[in-house]
Amino acid sequence: MTIRPGLHFSSTCFQVGGRHFTLSALENVHTRQAGHDPLTRRAGAMAAAGLVLLGAFAPLLRPAGIVAAIVVLSGLTVLTLVSSRRRPRRLELWADYHGHPTQLFVSDDWWLSRGVERYLRRVLVESRLGHLDISHRPTRGVPHPSNMHPSRLVPGGGRSGWERAA
Repeated sequence: MTIRPGLHFSSTCFQVGGRHFTLSALENVHTRQAGHDPLTRRAGAMAAAGLVLLGAFAPLLRPAGIVAAIVVLSGLTVLTLVSSRRRPRRLELWADYHGHPTQLFVSDDWWLSRGVERYLRRVLVESRLGHLDISHRPTRGVPHPSNMHPSRLVPGGGRSGWERAA
């Protein structure tokens, strides 16, 4: 089953781009958050260093210099906050593959990353229990949240008692 181009699950392997991972060799699947974006880290470090320098040299500066330094530090602080909001931390899917920690998948889309992790865990469990049947699975692995809005659901189907309206 293909979730999106480049992500494919079969009864024996998980494929990400050109890399294939055998399901029987995957263990300890978990998600990690990557570090902040370099712009966010640098702007935050510059704001902190500027604050320390302003504190150290404030007695030597004239009032106009202090105001200018505060304006620059405020700008760096705003840049740090906006950058951390607009450039979210990436989610990385990791597993032990043949006994070595291996990064399987990376995405900054939280919804997609969690969906891939859930589906991989389900495929791993079903393949180990021996009753994996990909042919009966829907062709769309993880529906987009806009398709799951409550206004588009009607009572009476699925595990939760709701199904998508036609």
